[in-house]
Amino acid sequence: MALTTSAHNKTKAWFQGMISHAFITIGGQNITVQPYTLTLTGDVITLQFYLAETVSGTMTRVQVIDKDGAVWDDQPDSITKPALNGLLITFKYTLTRV
Repeated sequence: MALTTSAHNKTKAWFQGMISHAFITIGGQNITVQPYTLTLTGDVITLQFYLAETVSGTMTRVQVIDKDGAVWDDQPDSITKPALNGLLITFKYTLTRV
């Protein structure tokens, strides 16, 4: 039995409401970043975090944290961010009925 349209929409809204912040490891230190944008378009939740031009170094990990303090998503990476401009980190999640 598949989810109803109502249940599907409520699940997307719940997912959207669960995100709290991100821990970003840059230059060997963890910084906390609040969501810059969090949008729901159709079945796609787009979550963005912004690092200002004042932040620089090698970013090695981004962890999305939920409102309960648990790691929701954990992305190891290696991006060198100069202090010349900002950086927008984007995650996209798609919730589909099967």
